[in-house]
Amino acid sequence: PRAASAKAQLKMTQVSLSDADKATLAATDDGARVTLLKDLFNRCYGAAPEHVALAGGRVNLIGEHVDYPDVQFNNNPVVHLYSMGGAIQNSYLALVAARSDKKIVLCHTAVGEVFTVELAKLAQLEEEAVKQRADGLAMAERSTPVWANHTLGAVALMISSGAPCEGLSLLLTSNVPPGAGMSNSAANCVALGLVFNELYPTLALDTQMKVVTFARDAENSKFGGGHCGWLDQMLIACSKEHMLTKIDYADHSIEHFTSQLPKETQFVALNTNVPHVLAESDYSHRVRELTVGIAFLSKILGENAGGPLLKLSSLNRLIAAVDPANPASKPVRLENIKMGALAAAAPDGSPKFPSIKAELAEPEPLGHQKIQEIVAAAKGDAYDPPSDLPMHKGKTKLESLGVLLRRMRHQKMSSLLVPLAGAAAAQGDSALFGTLLDLEGESLRMSGDFQITGDNGAQDALLDCAFEVGAEIAADTSVEFSVHGRMLGGGGGGNVLLMVVTGDATLRTKWEERVKDYYQEWADAKYPGQGIRATVIIPAMSAGARVLP
Repeated sequence: PRAASAKAQLKMTQVSLSDADKATLAATDDGARVTLLKDLFNRCYGAAPEHVALAGGRVNLIGEHVDYPDVQFNNNPVVHLYSMGGAIQNSYLALVAARSDKKIVLCHTAVGEVFTVELAKLAQLEEEAVKQRADGLAMAERSTPVWANHTLGAVALMISSGAPCEGLSLLLTSNVPPGAGMSNSAANCVALGLVFNELYPTLALDTQMKVVTFARDAENSKFGGGHCGWLDQMLIACSKEHMLTKIDYADHSIEHFTSQLPKETQFVALNTNVPHVLAESDYSHRVRELTVGIAFLSKILGENAGGPLLKLSSLNRLIAAVDPANPASKPVRLENIKMGALAAAAPDGSPKFPSIKAELAEPEPLGHQKIQEIVAAAKGDAYDPPSDLPMHKGKTKLESLGVLLRRMRHQKMSSLLVPLAGAAAAQGDSALFGTLLDLEGESLRMSGDFQITGDNGAQDALLDCAFEVGAEIAADTSVEFSVHGRMLGGGGGGNVLLMVVTGDATLRTKWEERVKDYYQEWADAKYPGQGIRATVIIPAMSAGARVLP
C-alpha cells in the first residue's frame, strides 16, 4: 500500500447526509454519485480513496433458478442450462483505501453507520455469524450488522487468498433495491473483488470469471451464508450496454446479442417491498433439494440425472408414479407453444432447436420396470429425504421425492425455454417471448414445480394484480395490450418482472398506477399498518462491472 493511503484513519462514527446528497446517491448519474462519495470518503477517513469500482444490479429475463447445484455441472454428460438478461443501471459503488492499524472500517451510506473490526477478531466474528444465523437470532441482535455481512465475507476471502492486508477503509453505497431479487449482494461482492484486486494485485483476479468466482465465494462464505449459483455474478460482471447476455452454465460461455423485440415491448420490474434474506430463504432449501434429488437418481440410474438423461416425458411419468394424488404432479408439456417462424428448419435442413424437437417428439421415456425400480429404492434405505425442510415435513418418502422431481422438472423445462426465448428476442417475436416468460413464471409460483415465490404471498399477489389489471385494460381498449411475467430473484419477496406490450405509453402508465393501487389493498390487508407499497424500476441493459478512475 502507498504510504499516503496507509494514513487513512476514522474521522466519523456516524455519517450524516443531506436530503440533496441522498437524492444524488439514489439517482443513476454515476458521475455525480462518485464525486459525492469521494468527498464523503475524505471527510470520513481523512484521505482520498485509492480505488473505486461500480457493479450494477441485474435483471434476469428468463432462466431462473437453473444455475445450481454444482453437482450437476461437475459430472458427465455435459449439462446445458441457460439464463438470459443483463446488468442494469442501478448499481453498487465501493471505494477503498489501505490502513496500517490492522482494522477493517466499513461505512454504508444507506444506514449512515460505521462498523469497525480488528483483523485479529475477524475469525471470531465469522464464527459468531455462523452460529447466530443457525440459532435464528434476530438481525438487530447479531454481532455483525446485516449490511456488513457480504463485505466482511469478501474481506475474509481476500485475506485468506494471501493479500497482504494491514487494514482497510471502505465506503459503500447502492441504489439497487436490497432484498429485491436484483442482486444487490452480488453487486456488492463483485465491486469489492475489483477494488481488492487493484489494491492487492497478487490476488490475480485478472479475468471476468475470476472476479465472478471470487464474488460467488464471498456470498457463500461464512459471513454471507449463501448457497448461490453463478447467474448473478456472471450477468453483473459480463454484460454489455444495450445488449442481452445469454449464459450457458455448462462451460460458463457468454453470448451477447441485440434484442429486436419491438419498441412496444417494455420490461417493468415491480418491487413488492417485502424483502428476503437470500441466505435464510427457500433459495437455500432448493439448492439442497436439487442436490439430494440429482444424487439419488444418479445412483439408481448410473448416470448424471442432472443432465440430459431425463426428458420431460420421463420426469412426467416418474412424478405421476411417486406422487399421483398431488395436483402439481400434472404433466408439463411443450407441444402447445406456438413457435411461429422459429419452427422452420435451418437453411441446411437441420432442426433449429434439436433439444426442443427431441422433447416434442416424445422420445422413449423411462420404462415401467425402471420407474418401479426407482419407486422401490425411494421406499427403502436408498433415499434419505430432507425431512427437516419445511416442504418435506410430514410427507412420505414418495411424496418427498415427488417434490424433488418437480424441482428437477423446472430446471429441465427452463433449459428448453431459454434458447427459444433468445431466438424470439433476436427475431422480434414478442408473442412467443411472452408465452415462454409465462410458462417459466407458472413453474416458479407456489402452485408450480419450484415453489419459490414464498409463503408470504407477496410476489404471487403482485403478479395476480399485474395480470388482472392487464386483462381489464385489454378488455376496455382496441389497442394491443398484453402482460406477461414472473417472479425475480431468490423468492419470498422482492421484485416481479413484467413484460408489457402496447403501442400506447399512457396505457402502460395507467396499468402501473392501477397495479400499485390493487397491490396496496392486498398489502394493507396482509401487513396492516406497515405502509408497504409497490415501486417501479424500468430496467435498462447496462455495461458490466468495472473499475472507475
